[in-house]
Amino acid sequence: MYLSRIEINTYRRKTMAALNSPQIMHACVMSCFPSTSQKNRILWRIDKLGPSTYLLVQSDSKPDFNHIIDQMGWPSSEQKWDVIDYEPFLNKLHSGQNWKFRLKANPVRRIPNKDDNRSLGKIVHHVTVDQQKKWLIDRSSKSGFSIYINSEYNIPEFDIVQRDVKKFNRTDNIVTISMVTFEGVLTIENPDIFRESIRNGIGRAKAYGCGMITLVRKYE
Repeated sequence: MYLSRIEINTYRRKTMAALNSPQIMHACVMSCFPSTSQKNRILWRIDKLGPSTYLLVQSDSKPDFNHIIDQMGWPSSEQKWDVIDYEPFLNKLHSGQNWKFRLKANPVRRIPNKDDNRSLGKIVHHVTVDQQKKWLIDRSSKSGFSIYINSEYNIPEFDIVQRDVKKFNRTDNIVTISMVTFEGVLTIENPDIFRESIRNGIGRAKAYGCGMITLVRKYE
């Protein structure tokens, strides 16, 4: 598996259109790969670091970002991109390690249909900060990690650093996705499950830029 990153030019018209529509950006990401090159889901995320904006992609094969450069980058500057083999890093993860993390997710819950037991119910977004934080705490135990507890204040060491709502048309329907970016410190509880969570993503709306969790550096 590979982790790739390329800076995008937010002043270009096609970049602005893609940033406003996860569906357009999804199509741009998928066009970076042959249709037969992937066994697992391709995950992607838009990261803003200081004045720069990056497209981050996790995939089974190396991407070709040349068309991203043509449409959303700086074609005349001989722009390059970064690619690393992710597997050696994943194989070094073990129980008890503390890592700083970033996760852009789509916190939702399912409301049962009381009138129809055969129905799966309705998916609704968690709206408040407290609901969204609880969603991640509850989800972490199923994903092989826990949120690190600050020993001084006895509270979970994480926060929401960005919240956004995206709306776009898909097959004559309006799709609404609530996106929440979490940052904090986690503790690995089950390395095998955690590695699968990294590979497969966490939560819903993975095709639209949610679900990718990345580790920044160890936290001592």
